[in-house]
Amino acid sequence: MSSVEECMKLLLRSGFQRTVVRDRFTCVNAVMFRRVWRGTNETVLAYSESEALAYRVAEADADPTDPFVVDPDLTMWQCGGEFLDVAGQLLELPAAPGHSTFEGK
Repeated sequence: MSSVEECMKLLLRSGFQRTVVRDRFTCVNAVMFRRVWRGTNETVLAYSESEALAYRVAEADADPTDPFVVDPDLTMWQCGGEFLDVAGQLLELPAAPGHSTFEGK
């Protein structure tokens, strides 16, 4: 199994849902991994192994029908680059401000 496949499985085990989405602007498909937790939307868009975008934004500021358009002024965190790098960085982020990784905190 490749590192990319292992990372994709890790995202799924971490609560992300996988969907294939089409970028209407560039007319290409991407694999989207998305999870929403306590009002925070975390998304990884993988165009290929070498091109991906990941971001964290308040759920109210995300448009799940067009995940490719994100206002940089509204993002809590954003990173582009190779899939393994951006997905790994997103997974390593601490809990969003005002959130705890433990229930009831």
